[in-house]
Amino acid sequence: MTDLEQEVDQVFIDYFRDFSNLDLEAIVSYFHLPCTFIVPQDIFVFTSASDVEGFWGPRFDDLKAQQFDHTERAEFNVKVLNENTAIASSQAVRYSKDGSELERRGATFILRKTGDGWKIVSLVHHSPDNVIRMG
Repeated sequence: MTDLEQEVDQVFIDYFRDFSNLDLEAIVSYFHLPCTFIVPQDIFVFTSASDVEGFWGPRFDDLKAQQFDHTERAEFNVKVLNENTAIASSQAVRYSKDGSELERRGATFILRKTGDGWKIVSLVHHSPDNVIRMG
C-alpha cells in the first residue's frame, strides 16, 4: 500500500471504530460538506453537519434497538486517484451484543484530501456482494 492509500485506510479504521461506538459527532466529522449519500431509494445532498446528523441519528437509534455491538470490515479496497482524491469500497458486517451477525452492508466512498485530512465527499450504499475491487 502506498502512503496515501495507508492514510485513507486509516480514515476507515477510525471510521469503523467510531461507528461501532455509535459516536454521532465523530461520524459527522468524517464527511466533507457538502456531501452526497446515494442509497437504494434516494439521493441526499447534505450541506451542514446537522444534515448529516439527521441522516445518521435515526439509524444509530435503530441499531441500538437491535442490540448493536460493533461493525467489522470484511473487505476493504482503496485506490488513490491523485494526491487529493481517492475511492474506497468495503463490505461491513454488523454484530449484536450476543455476537450474532445482524447484517452485511456494502458501500463505496469518494474522498477528498482537505486541510483537515481525508473527508468523504460521496457515499454509495450497495449490495455487500458488489464491493469494487481495485488493482
